[in-house]
Amino acid sequence: MDWINWLQEWGNAFYPLAFFWAFFEGETFVIFGGMGAQLGIINLYWLIGTVWIGSFMGDQLWFWLGRRWGAKALARFPSAETHANRALRWLEKYGVAFILSFRFLYGVRNIASVAIGTSNMPWSKFLFWNFLAAGIWACSFAGAGYMFGEAAATIGENGPKILILSVAAIGGLWIAFKSIRWVVRRFAAS
Repeated sequence: MDWINWLQEWGNAFYPLAFFWAFFEGETFVIFGGMGAQLGIINLYWLIGTVWIGSFMGDQLWFWLGRRWGAKALARFPSAETHANRALRWLEKYGVAFILSFRFLYGVRNIASVAIGTSNMPWSKFLFWNFLAAGIWACSFAGAGYMFGEAAATIGENGPKILILSVAAIGGLWIAFKSIRWVVRRFAAS
């Protein structure tokens, strides 16, 4: 397995990479890190800590950008403005529950933080709930990776290959589904 060899060779370099990956997004990277933790290559607690802080700081940056330039920037990008308005409606409807869950909604994370930055929410409230949400996210995805690693170990020698192929197949189906929806929308708009 190439990624296992890479983790063994680079060891501690994985943590700064995980931090930066989580800063922008990076569920897959965290899951693979969790699998590496189960194999004893990565320290699970260091992984959780680095992606927790990376995710938290990334969303704080997007919140600040939304607070500073959000309305003007969103007006220049109509599709982003549409997504931001949807995120604001969810924020109004679900409140703190939205902040705790938007990381788990694909394609919503960065625009949600910008949108919340344009709202009237005090930065201290977002700071608190964002920190808690980042921790939940970090534990969830690192833990999922750890459990995938455990499942792979019980399958046997080919377990990691089977799991990676399964994840790749699911990812391929998801991309195909999204692509078909995009094509259908394009033809409907024509």
